[in-house]
Amino acid sequence: MFGLRQRDNNSPVLLLTGTIDSTVYNNVGNKIVDVNERLLQYESCIERYIKESPFTKIVFIENSGYPFDAKKFIAMAENCEIMGGGGKKFEFISGTIKYDEIMKKGKSFGDAYLIYEALEKSSLLNEAEIFYKITGRIFLLNAYEIYKTRNKFRNEFIVYDDMGWCLTNIFKANITDYRNVLADIWKDCDETTVNDIEIAFYKRLKCSEIEIGSFLTYPHFDGKMGATLRNYSGGKAERIVRNIMARFHCFFIRSRMQKVIKIYMKIRGIKGYK
Repeated sequence: MFGLRQRDNNSPVLLLTGTIDSTVYNNVGNKIVDVNERLLQYESCIERYIKESPFTKIVFIENSGYPFDAKKFIAMAENCEIMGGGGKKFEFISGTIKYDEIMKKGKSFGDAYLIYEALEKSSLLNEAEIFYKITGRIFLLNAYEIYKTRNKFRNEFIVYDDMGWCLTNIFKANITDYRNVLADIWKDCDETTVNDIEIAFYKRLKCSEIEIGSFLTYPHFDGKMGATLRNYSGGKAERIVRNIMARFHCFFIRSRMQKVIKIYMKIRGIKGYK
């Protein structure tokens, strides 16, 4: 049964970040601009995470000031049965509108600041040791596979070492480690200097001494990128290759298997940022 799993008091929190009304920021970095369409995408994903994912604690933080109806999702979560009794928990946080900063530095700044603000304000995150961050408009189709292969306390990021880039539409972090290394990463994000959130994360992680692993299966998303309208997960053949690479630890930072990614990038004609 979807959504049915054993209660775990130390279960990780799923943090979803979002901007429902992108017109507040003049649609910077977005091609999906219709407010109703964006709202539907966020609401659909939240409902699916409540009903169709292993996550029992879900936080959604949003930074456009849109009057989001959190009550229906709080009730929906409470009514989602968990083995061991009780329901799931949902928390909504209205994030700070950062118009000047996002207009100047790009939407990477906004996403990085939302993570920081959620960790500062969320009751559910305050009680947790681990959180997963996922972009709120996309649904993780293989959430159960990602969840069950996790190392309980290890940070898990998908890193393209030779590219100087780290995936940020999904990652798993130990909250203490995140606060020590990445909490103020928003200060580094500036797309005018080709230092978006993915590059900024990579630079911090590369210089850190925290334990960093990666997912043993590659995330498979249902959703399109707001900036390009491309499918987040690519085609079937591409996903198969990435899954094989994930199983062989190719996406671990500092891993010797990163040379496989270098070959993969060369074949696909992808240039790095280093």
